[in-house]
Amino acid sequence: MAERHTLPSGAWVELRDWRELRRGDKKRALSDVTDTTRPVAAGYELADALLTILITAWSYQLPLPSASPESLDLLPIEDDQPLMDLVLPAIQGLVPTSVDTEDADPASPSVPSAA
Repeated sequence: MAERHTLPSGAWVELRDWRELRRGDKKRALSDVTDTTRPVAAGYELADALLTILITAWSYQLPLPSASPESLDLLPIEDDQPLMDLVLPAIQGLVPTSVDTEDADPASPSVPSAA
């Protein structure tokens, strides 16, 4: 089911529930990340990929991202962070948090704590 969100510009966007994503959606979104050495760029690539999958409708006078992903680049800057915030749960759900294993004891059966 899609949920409507009003953005600071006054525009609205409807997103389907990210928990309805399928394995193929995850593979497609992750394959759009081209450069993991640049975390900010990689974050935008993943967010844009997910937005193209999750947005079902919007009030912008632009094609939906599923039809034209470039539409995301034309949105008002004031709506950028709110859109990123909306897609963050999907990112967190699809990409497991990495664990720093540098200090791990190889004999230990568990991973180091995040403390």
